[in-house]
Amino acid sequence: MTRVSNYALNNFLQSQTLGVQQRLADLQIQASSGQKAQTYSGIAADAHQLISLQVAQDQTAQYVKTNASIDSRLTTMESSVSDIFKAATNFRTLLLNAENNNNAGDLSIDTEAANFRQQVANLLNVQVDGRYLFSGSRTDVKPVDLNGWTTPPTLTPPLTLPLPTYTAEYYKGDSQVMSADIDTSLTIKYGVTADNPAFEYLLRAANYIQTAGPTPSQDEMETALSLINTALGTESGNATRGTLPLTQDIADIQAQIGTSRSSIDQANSRHSDFQIYLTQSIADVQTVDVAQTLTQVSSYTTQLQASHMTLSQISQLSLLNYLK
Repeated sequence: MTRVSNYALNNFLQSQTLGVQQRLADLQIQASSGQKAQTYSGIAADAHQLISLQVAQDQTAQYVKTNASIDSRLTTMESSVSDIFKAATNFRTLLLNAENNNNAGDLSIDTEAANFRQQVANLLNVQVDGRYLFSGSRTDVKPVDLNGWTTPPTLTPPLTLPLPTYTAEYYKGDSQVMSADIDTSLTIKYGVTADNPAFEYLLRAANYIQTAGPTPSQDEMETALSLINTALGTESGNATRGTLPLTQDIADIQAQIGTSRSSIDQANSRHSDFQIYLTQSIADVQTVDVAQTLTQVSSYTTQLQASHMTLSQISQLSLLNYLK
């Protein structure tokens, strides 16, 4: 029975007991889940900070995903350009042998030229995930078409300059170089298109020799060599052979791709560091120290037991019990 004299004390203790009981329940959930709360309202003071951290985490993860995709494309492009450089070097060696030893027919130089031309085309028509990498923004279009080329001009000096190029005949992509946001406020242009003059020089040189047949003339071989040498960066054009200097040779293209990959690698390094920071910051907001929480559970359990005992004792207070 609750008397008027102990009514206020009883209510106060019941209120305190319910508070301890609720706090104990919250601590038990925290100890079992490792989380401070199951909803944002449970961490209202830190909710805005947590949402901001999670948005930054999602954005950073998207950067990493995008960068991985771009780096995969660049890796393939870098490999293709490297293989083109090697193939061009090998074909140049064959041409030099044919020219110096006057044995083009024995070397089947026209067949070798056709094979080299096709190899360069195949390397430029490479795909990753269904995207043609050297087509600019026309990623669904094969960039190099070797069909229907016009007959080469006469290559005996004096030449009619400038010599015609084959870019318009073989290139089916566009001139747009791809770009991507790889970090906050950092956009890079990446890749190269198959209409780059260095590639055109190689394809044109191969076409000259292939079209000339098994015994190309000295002028045809020297013109082809000047184009290949300029594309490889071992010669700065040849006015006599109608070969204009290039602003970018094959090695420069490789370096350009490598620079793009380096920029992505540096951005990813920053993203990695930032992700570590974000993960720790989110954990600081969301999670509890389980060992410390268990200690609090024990403490609040003791308090709750004491509160129940006190309430029980108060409920038994009466004048009759006092007089006994």
